[in-house]
Amino acid sequence: MPKKIKVGDLVITASLGELKVYEAKPRTLEAEAGLKEHEVKLDLVTAKDYINAHKKIKDIVTDEAGRFKGGIAEEHNLELEIKKRLIEEIANDINAAAKRSEGRLFVAIPEPIENEVDALLESSTKAKIVKLLKKDYVKTEKEALLQTFNEA
Repeated sequence: MPKKIKVGDLVITASLGELKVYEAKPRTLEAEAGLKEHEVKLDLVTAKDYINAHKKIKDIVTDEAGRFKGGIAEEHNLELEIKKRLIEEIANDINAAAKRSEGRLFVAIPEPIENEVDALLESSTKAKIVKLLKKDYVKTEKEALLQTFNEA
């Protein structure tokens, strides 16, 4: 039987631009009583925008590329450094959410960054992950998100 989201579980969606953490709450009285633990709704508990992901390099660096020797290379290195820091921040935020919760984790991270984020997750966080979808679901509505994870 596929693992379905139940009361107390967390659903985490992340991309280089933002992170959302939802907690599964009881939808019905039966779910609240623990009789039908899969009858849940998702409540947003954390929404975080990663500002640097939305900035253009020229907004961060005052010198235009080409005004000094090595401008393009330095711009590329800056892009890589920003991406690295964002990935570290995403992993830290997922680790923090996992520590605050007793529930299992259902996580969605786009494939281009999933391996890098996964490498930075703590073993205790990894142990709580029951489903990992390698796709960007940050903009997905809560009901569709619930359905996507339950059917995956």
